[in-house]
Amino acid sequence: MAMPSKTFILGAGFSAEAGFPLVRAFSKDIISWIEAERHPSVKPHLTPHVHGYPQGQFYAGWEKIDPSGSMGFEEWMVAIRDRLQETYDQDPAYTFDRIVRDACGRLLWQKQRTLDQLPVAYQNFGSWFHEHHLYGQPNAIASFNWDLLAEKALTEARVGWQYTNQSPWVPILKPHGSINWSGHLEVPLRAESSEWRPIAPRSTYCYVPHDPFFDPFENGVNQRLRKLFLPGDPEDVGGASLIWAEAEATIRERDVVVFIGYSLPRYDSFSTRFFQRVTAGKRIEVYARSPETLQHYREMLNGVSTVTPLPFAQCPYARPFAQTTNAS
Repeated sequence: MAMPSKTFILGAGFSAEAGFPLVRAFSKDIISWIEAERHPSVKPHLTPHVHGYPQGQFYAGWEKIDPSGSMGFEEWMVAIRDRLQETYDQDPAYTFDRIVRDACGRLLWQKQRTLDQLPVAYQNFGSWFHEHHLYGQPNAIASFNWDLLAEKALTEARVGWQYTNQSPWVPILKPHGSINWSGHLEVPLRAESSEWRPIAPRSTYCYVPHDPFFDPFENGVNQRLRKLFLPGDPEDVGGASLIWAEAEATIRERDVVVFIGYSLPRYDSFSTRFFQRVTAGKRIEVYARSPETLQHYREMLNGVSTVTPLPFAQCPYARPFAQTTNAS
């Protein structure tokens, strides 16, 4: 009997088991990281009375965006988008935005480098793909995380993958970008290294396929070419539109959609409309810690079969393969 093919939609709750920050707490994490790291590209903007800002240009920009210091990361980025559409180039909010964007990549790489050994839940996740990869159409992943946990889990399980669905391997599609991607072709710039390859045919985003776990911007050189989409950025523009189109085709071609640790955020109306459209008629599994999140899915999407809230580490795909009879 053929196994149903599945597309896994991964959110921050998938990565939390490995110590990556949840989006709702990311604003505090990123500020702490910026202040502790004091990266050479940031340090002048943290220093009081430089560029005419008594508290430092970074803090002046933060105050413009979040006067009470109470916003979450998503709120920051949406507020920045709205402000920068209406303000002038010298507004310190520009500096705040640039520093936060650059620091995201460096912070996530620091977390990634500590993963000498994946937690067991991710090893089991990779093993599930390994056990199912010969049953007809490969299962697929659409990750909204910038980290490389899914890639590492499949690599360690000896499962072939690519950042496109135009191959016989497991597609790992990342509509919000990835810490190991470069957007230098968009600028356009010619890469000094010949090792860069587009993630997919016609894509302007590139990575280094022979070593996807290498940080090409480790020394901070050209780090603004790192391709990360943050909350508030346009969703369906440029090279991102190709990824969304591949994600749509991938979901439609498979039988089941499995959401793991993805909150279907209320502020992201684009993604909500996308999933309402492409999951129509599909069986949907949702693995999230919060009962409220599970209820939100039931309100937004039809076909949700999951009854009990479960975090990633307790869901069937994080268990040893022999225990995943209900995840077939």
